[in-house]
Amino acid sequence: VTAHYGIPLIFDEVVTGFRLAYGGAQEYYQVVPDLCVLGKVLAGGFPLAAVAGRSEIMACFDPSRASPGTFVPQIGTFNGNPVAAVAGLATLELLREPGSYDRLFCTGRQLMSGLQELLDQAGLAAQVVGEPPVFDVVFSDHNIVNYRDTLRGSKTMLRRFGELLLTQGILRGDSKFYVSLAHTQDDVTATLAALAKVVHELANSPMGH
Repeated sequence: VTAHYGIPLIFDEVVTGFRLAYGGAQEYYQVVPDLCVLGKVLAGGFPLAAVAGRSEIMACFDPSRASPGTFVPQIGTFNGNPVAAVAGLATLELLREPGSYDRLFCTGRQLMSGLQELLDQAGLAAQVVGEPPVFDVVFSDHNIVNYRDTLRGSKTMLRRFGELLLTQGILRGDSKFYVSLAHTQDDVTATLAALAKVVHELANSPMGH
């Protein structure tokens, strides 16, 4: 649709870049945007971000290539930061190792399926949604097929879910569970045990009925 109408397709890959695949969501879903922004995983937590895109669009950042009146200066506090650059190269090297994404997805699938099974057994109206490297739970009995559907979930239940997880030593992201190559099988086992206690307590609380 965007190509038909001449509209640039822009992907925000700050979360999905290098997480769903080495080529990000665009590789995973086989959709190539005209521009994308990258961050987070790109440097393993160090301050590093990037903008990537089609050559004719990126030419706007190059004064030797930009046509008159189209040059766009790109200025940033951490531009060229050597520590962040080295961290980025080291992170990408780890991600390129054979089996990295297989392991990442395996860990995520275990957590997703385990959590959904616990929720179903407890009789809670909730769905685990997303992809194995980055997922979340939505407390709703409506079918979740897009972002708007997630907004119908119970924020009260989700907030309590996060609070109970903290009592078990598990920190859930503000809006998602993030899986890392640093997570081991022992971490998966411990997390599922913690989730079992949390789901049980949630199901037996007044808001779980």
